[in-house]
Amino acid sequence: MEDRKLQRLKEVLSVPTHSRQEDLMIEYLERVLLEKGYEYKKDFMNNIYVTKGQSENFPCFVAHTDTVHSVNLNLKVVQLEENNQTILTGIDSNTYKPSGIGGDDKCGVFLCLEMLDKLDNVKIALFVSEEIGCVGSRQADPEFFKNVGYAIQYDSPKGDSMSMSLMGKDLFGKSTEFGKKVSPLILEHGITDWARHPYTDIWPLMEKFGFSCLNLAAGYHRYHTDNEYVVVEEVQNAFELGLKLHEMLGENFYERPEKKEKDLITSMFGSYGSQSKDVLNETDEDDDLYYNEDDGDDFTYGDGDEKDIIDVSNDYKVGEFEDLWDYEDFNGGYSIQKYGDQSYDIEFDW
Repeated sequence: MEDRKLQRLKEVLSVPTHSRQEDLMIEYLERVLLEKGYEYKKDFMNNIYVTKGQSENFPCFVAHTDTVHSVNLNLKVVQLEENNQTILTGIDSNTYKPSGIGGDDKCGVFLCLEMLDKLDNVKIALFVSEEIGCVGSRQADPEFFKNVGYAIQYDSPKGDSMSMSLMGKDLFGKSTEFGKKVSPLILEHGITDWARHPYTDIWPLMEKFGFSCLNLAAGYHRYHTDNEYVVVEEVQNAFELGLKLHEMLGENFYERPEKKEKDLITSMFGSYGSQSKDVLNETDEDDDLYYNEDDGDDFTYGDGDEKDIIDVSNDYKVGEFEDLWDYEDFNGGYSIQKYGDQSYDIEFDW
């Protein structure tokens, strides 16, 4: 990854954010967008929508602005070299103890910003509070998405995974034009773990707006833990894959086939788990996710008027990375303290 991009990745990762405590990240993003002169809007929930260029069918890149980690103004991003890979992880600059870096989904935020800079005609949507049930994306603006042709989110763990389904529902048809176009490219970039995942923001988008979607690996490991880390080479691979997918798909609309699926519990726990690239050999008609009964309401639990989504987003296995370093040896790094004080009066260094 070139130095400019690496510095931006560190900068994004250094901004602490937590579900319903996303002001620092929103402020950071608005500063970036204003500096670049991009057209954007922020809704009542603090979801951010950006449109660049003109198109009848925009590609849209998606990420979420929250993490599961508590806001830590002492968060510092540090860089390591391990096994010929560049690793970014987080520490508390006062205690030198691990502090969750929040690559889930700050890596996705970084990738969306890079796509925005690179492509002439593109939209990006950055949603709040995904970690507590896709709170922001469930209120997605229909006007913004009326001319979106397909959506790509970067919110799958490690460097080799993607979501084949969310909440038991396929993101696209494997035998459709979309599926046939994207599958070879995805495999060429080493993404062979095609998994049945719980949820992320494109779940409500694909159901509400009917376009095909992807959720791709974003390069973060051991997510939802203090020892979370990011592999820079995997983030770069995700960026390059996104560009190739855009080139292949163009600015067209790709409908997501509507079919009936099994109930949430069966699809998540009866057949839950990763799939190999052999899923490419299955046909939609043979896919055992589908059934012929009428769909019911979204799965809920508890009482009250609001529907609560069960948070099973921490069900993945953690990575195998070994903690071989001594935190006392770290020097430099990116920290929110570099940009301002604890009053949140932040001045970012471009």
